[in-house]
Amino acid sequence: MIPRTSDILWQDAQHQALFEILDLLAEPDSDNEVLQRLYEYTEIHFRLEEYYMVALDYPDLETHRESHDRFREEIACLLEGGIDEPGFRNAVTIFLREWLQRHVFGVDKDLEAFILAADAK
Repeated sequence: MIPRTSDILWQDAQHQALFEILDLLAEPDSDNEVLQRLYEYTEIHFRLEEYYMVALDYPDLETHRESHDRFREEIACLLEGGIDEPGFRNAVTIFLREWLQRHVFGVDKDLEAFILAADAK
């Protein structure tokens, strides 16, 4: 689990849910269903962020969206290949967790500040 990351409740709750799914992925008996769940929840989260970025005319929209697209591609590739090997599953979990932490505490913090400063929230 990660500490509270922002002042935007929906963003906090969704980030927390993503990290909880990653915790499940680290379990020895996890399988592609957990990875599929991560993919689906990530899509919900990214779409909401992208909605706000478009609605508020976020200046870094394209860069942020490209970051989302790279994560989507990574998970899609993993879903195609599977994560049955325990060592591979652990490496995948570490990679995804580190990527998500950098994203949440990096570009998402910038987005959070922009949303909080926007006239229309």
